[in-house]
Amino acid sequence: MGLGGTHGECRIVPQMPGKIALLVIASAAAVILASAPASQAAPASEILGITALGSGASEAWVLAPGGARSIVVFLHELGDPVPEKYLGWLDSLAAEESAVVFPRYQTAATHSPQQMLRAIRVAVTRAERHLAGLPVTGFGGGPIKGVPVIVVGYGYGATLALYVAASSGRWGLPVPKAVVGIFPRAGRFPGVALPRLARSTRVVLQVGDADTRSAKSAARDLWGTIESHPAARKRLVTVRSGGGFRADHGAPLRLTSAAVNAFWAPLDQIVYDVRGG
Repeated sequence: MGLGGTHGECRIVPQMPGKIALLVIASAAAVILASAPASQAAPASEILGITALGSGASEAWVLAPGGARSIVVFLHELGDPVPEKYLGWLDSLAAEESAVVFPRYQTAATHSPQQMLRAIRVAVTRAERHLAGLPVTGFGGGPIKGVPVIVVGYGYGATLALYVAASSGRWGLPVPKAVVGIFPRAGRFPGVALPRLARSTRVVLQVGDADTRSAKSAARDLWGTIESHPAARKRLVTVRSGGGFRADHGAPLRLTSAAVNAFWAPLDQIVYDVRGG
């Protein structure tokens, strides 16, 4: 289901059993973006089309700007399987010329990491095929293909992001130029081997100084799995609290200037770096 839209509020509306679509409501843009810092948020949505592909755990939403120079695969935290909570951030990525793929991956019937990874594989494969055939008006037109792919995950999605980035090549998908894990809540999945990342892939892990002890342990565990990755291609970043900003687990979803500077801005810089501007 493709939906063109600008200036929109995100609402979850049931379309049919087992299917959820993201509707963009033209009259309510302020509900989504007004709370974002004015210096960071565009005055109107840069997402020109939202397409829901597939169903169940393998469903994905594709958020397309007018023209794209990169693709960001965004993996959510557990319990947030639709883009609503993330729409401000996704809109910001679209404003910076990235098409965004947001896999659902989590349903009542999807419990194990293996099931989630299978769902993500199906969803991302379908989404990238969709984007490859999608004409865009910006940057001379033509399909969104051959552009850098960046995999981003928050919370449980941060751990999944490493697995997805490391598995993409053998899944027949483009090898990501970068993978960004934001405040992981789980370390390596027991019984699920983490393949070696391509040496060319940039890796950034962020951990909050006020996040839980288990989350910090998860970040250390994931960092240990990439011990042999080239030192110049990886960074472990501690996000520090201060000035009224608390770097706890919920910080990446806040729409304060401090949160935007801590999470949105570094991701933007990574995207710029891997695509050369």
